[in-house]
Amino acid sequence: MDKKKFTAIIILAVLLIVGIIAAILAVNFNREGVAFNSGTFSTTARGRTFSIGVHTNSSNNGIYNVSSNTWRASPYRANGNSRIYYTFTAANLEAMTVRSTNAEGSVSLTFTQGDVEKTLDITREFYENIDMRGFEPGRIRLRLVFENARNVNTLINW
Repeated sequence: MDKKKFTAIIILAVLLIVGIIAAILAVNFNREGVAFNSGTFSTTARGRTFSIGVHTNSSNNGIYNVSSNTWRASPYRANGNSRIYYTFTAANLEAMTVRSTNAEGSVSLTFTQGDVEKTLDITREFYENIDMRGFEPGRIRLRLVFENARNVNTLINW
């Protein structure tokens, strides 16, 4: 093989690798429906504890699950925060419902879109259809904040 062909193959391979890396990064930085966590969370009283992690939209150690119209957070112990970014339709905003219980500590939920922000204290027992007036269909950040919370079961439907 001559030097020109070898150089062309190497350049093509490098471009292919760079393209694959760019595609992977684009998917990761989209963050649509992915739970990002910061803090300390455990699954059971004796279960595994993890801190500062990024979790995909699957069952993450039994703690988080994000699907097409639901975000479930059910850590046994939680001290920190978790957030998702999701693109909502007008129908999703109308259907927004939060059901949450916890045995100790406090839990809050914040919706943020541009300059519009709404924070709810969902500590102990909370079940409401959420008034999303002021929010437009589009991308909204949802953030759960746990302060020494225990036995949490939060279900957000849209």
